[in-house]
Amino acid sequence: MNRNAVLSACLVFLGVCMTDMRAEGSTIVTRSLKQIVDGSEFIFEGRAVSKEVRPSLVSGMPFTYFTFEILEVVKGIYPYPTIEIAYMGGPSGELTLKVSDMRMPEVGERGIYFAENLENQQIHPLVGWQQGHYLIYPNAKTGRDTVVPAQYETAGIRGRALMTTHGIPLDDFKQNIQDIMGEGR
Repeated sequence: MNRNAVLSACLVFLGVCMTDMRAEGSTIVTRSLKQIVDGSEFIFEGRAVSKEVRPSLVSGMPFTYFTFEILEVVKGIYPYPTIEIAYMGGPSGELTLKVSDMRMPEVGERGIYFAENLENQQIHPLVGWQQGHYLIYPNAKTGRDTVVPAQYETAGIRGRALMTTHGIPLDDFKQNIQDIMGEGR
């Protein structure tokens, strides 16, 4: 190899090393409602009543801890009226830890939450990230509670087209979950 080729290769290598080559994004496999139900240890209807950022006792990294009032247990057993669920990220001093593509609940929101595991702290506590997060709103025309996904990523829900634009009745959504749980017996 001649001297110019070696020099050129070294310059290219140094240029690559000095360049900030961060790539952001994430890949989350789209799951069916059955997969979300089956992957959940605990499913509940609840309302986010508070949030607090504090260091994780496990890792020391900042986590945002949400307290939910449990309105109804759909799957699993939980004896208390509230539950605390942690999402990785949040401000810590002058710095903020942000996890790409994570949507955290908002205090005051009401929803159906599919918790993957109640014992181990995870980056995101819900099955399939946002796929385990459904919001409940009153239907403007009927006044009935309706359910919409926090993000429209869940495959295979009956009435999916209607659900993503107008929601489906809360009772029907819960019945879908009960039907799926009954299939496993």
